[in-house]
Amino acid sequence: MLDKTSPALITLSTLLLVLNVLTPFYVGSEKAGSAGQDRMILATTSIIWDMARNVAGGLWQVEWLVEPGKNPHTYEPTPQDMVKAHKATAILYNGFNLDAWIVKLFSGRWSGKLVRVTEGLEPYLLKIPDGPYAGREDPHLWMDVLMAVKYVDRIKDVFIQLDPENADVYRANAESYIKTLVELDGWIRSQVSKIPAERRVLVTQENAFQYFAKSYGFRVAGYFYSMVTEIEPTALDLASLVNRVRQNGVCVYFAETTLSPRLMEQLTREAGGRIAAKLYTDSLGPVGSGADSYVGMMRYNVEAIVEGLVGWCR
Repeated sequence: MLDKTSPALITLSTLLLVLNVLTPFYVGSEKAGSAGQDRMILATTSIIWDMARNVAGGLWQVEWLVEPGKNPHTYEPTPQDMVKAHKATAILYNGFNLDAWIVKLFSGRWSGKLVRVTEGLEPYLLKIPDGPYAGREDPHLWMDVLMAVKYVDRIKDVFIQLDPENADVYRANAESYIKTLVELDGWIRSQVSKIPAERRVLVTQENAFQYFAKSYGFRVAGYFYSMVTEIEPTALDLASLVNRVRQNGVCVYFAETTLSPRLMEQLTREAGGRIAAKLYTDSLGPVGSGADSYVGMMRYNVEAIVEGLVGWCR
């Protein structure tokens, strides 16, 4: 994560100020209202990007800052991101320390609108149980599809605020997409029912599955990273996880697509068992992966989890 006083942050902030001075910022201009490709919304993550493009329906150009496969926890913005931001009307971000760099970089230095898509979801928040961020909010609400529905509602309201003339379009698009998400939620519950109750236990690289576990009836038995993935686990952390795995009788583990599997491979050597799959959490997959949309990502994860836990130790 970028620190407020880091040289990179200072350099990029200066670039943003220069861009703001050199070029007028046209919000709501006649040109911007004439075609979706002339109006840009940015999203910090590819997951929020996918939700936003489903609501925008072609009336806006929607782009991400953190491309698929990259980790938003540790992302550092580039000069190209500054150029994108200067063209954008708004930036959608998750908040709760997932993409804190966006607020540090743009707050008070940019004429656009910063929108936290998790506003209003505070009553649903779970806390990070341990590690350097213990007691703070877990940002991974989208791992519960019914929380993703609330993201979409918030994004819909943002588009209506920015472009009230097309409010009916955004409402219709959001309603259609939410219907798809509700169907996805039901499908997940039916798939999870195939796993014996005693096997609904997750051991993952990052503690990104609290909301998923609470909503769909799993127990989180262990992980390497409480949230901050740039802080490498110690030998003591590995020994602690090995003990938890043995105490819980777990033999199936799940790696993460944006993280090296090295630690999970070491866990299998120390505790036995197997890595069943790499899951998507903070990022969508590349085009053609089957996880290149939010719905596709969740389906991919659930199919991998069900197959892994039904198969168990093999």
